[in-house]
Amino acid sequence: MRLLNSMGFIPLLSIMLLFMVSCNDGNGTPPLSVKAAIDVRAATVEVTNIKEYREYNGVTQYQKKENLRSQVTGYVTYLPYGRGAGIRRGATFATLHTKEQAALADAVSIDSSLAQFTKPLRITSNASGTLTQLNVVKGDYVAEGDILAVITQPETLVVKVNVPFDQKKGMALGTRCQVILPEGASVDARVTGMLPVIDSVDQTQTFLIAMPNANLPEGLNVNVRTIVKQDSTALAVPQQALQTNELMTDFWVMKIVDDSLATKQEVIPLLQNDSVVQIKSSNVKLGDRVVTEGSYQMQDSTKVKIMRQ
Repeated sequence: MRLLNSMGFIPLLSIMLLFMVSCNDGNGTPPLSVKAAIDVRAATVEVTNIKEYREYNGVTQYQKKENLRSQVTGYVTYLPYGRGAGIRRGATFATLHTKEQAALADAVSIDSSLAQFTKPLRITSNASGTLTQLNVVKGDYVAEGDILAVITQPETLVVKVNVPFDQKKGMALGTRCQVILPEGASVDARVTGMLPVIDSVDQTQTFLIAMPNANLPEGLNVNVRTIVKQDSTALAVPQQALQTNELMTDFWVMKIVDDSLATKQEVIPLLQNDSVVQIKSSNVKLGDRVVTEGSYQMQDSTKVKIMRQ
C-alpha cells in the first residue's frame, strides 16, 4: 500500500514541477504583476499676474434726451429726417404752414408785400444727437407745444449698475472696470457717478459708468467686472489641476515626479479666476508639473504616463 502511494505521488510531483517551470520568466524567477501607467495631461506651475473679479449686471441708458417741440400751430410741409437719423443743433428739422398763412394767399395777389408772411415757418433742432423718436410725418397738423421728436445725445450713454450696499467700496468713483458685452467683447471704463438712493427692497445702490464712445443701443444688458484682489507674483496652476473633497475643506494637486509618478500634495487655494488658481504649498514649487486631466480619484504615488498636448 505504501508503495502504491509513493508511485502515485511521483506523477503528481512531476506535474507540479512542470507547471512551475512553465510559469518562470526564463531566468527562473516568477513574473510580478505590474499595473499599467495611467495616461494624463499635465501643466507647469508658473508665476502669473492673477486678478480676482466681482461681476454685476448692468444696463445701458442715455442720460440726456431733448424733446423737440413745435412753437406754432400748423401743417408740416417739409420733413427731411427719419427715425434714427442724426441731426445738429440749429439745423432745420421741419417747416410748418399755418392757417393764417393760407388765408393770406389770396391777399398776396392784391398786396405783394404780404408775401413775406406766407413763407413756411422753420422748426430748428435744439440739440445735436440722434432722432430716437419721431412723432410726425409730412402733412400732419400739429399744435403749439406738441412734441415732434426726441433727440438722444450719444455722448451721454452710461451703464447703470445696481450694487449691494455692503460692496459699494469696490465701486467707488474712479474705480477701473470692464464692461462685458453680450458677444464677449470688453470695454475698459471707470465708475463716474452714483445715485444717492438705496433700493428699499434689495438694498442696492445705483452706480453709473460713462461710455461716451461705445455706440451701443439703450437697454442692452451687460456685465460689469471689477478687480477685488490682485497679485502679480502668484504661484498658480490651472483650475483643472485643483482637487478637493466633498466638504471642500481639503485641497490638493497631483504633482508629477520623474515624469512617471503622481504624488498627492496638499495646497491652500488663494486668488482665482476662470482659468487659474493661486496656491500655497511647501511641496509644490515653480517649474513643477501637475496633472490637469486624468487624476480623478487617483491614489497617491500612482504611475502615470504624460500624453502629448
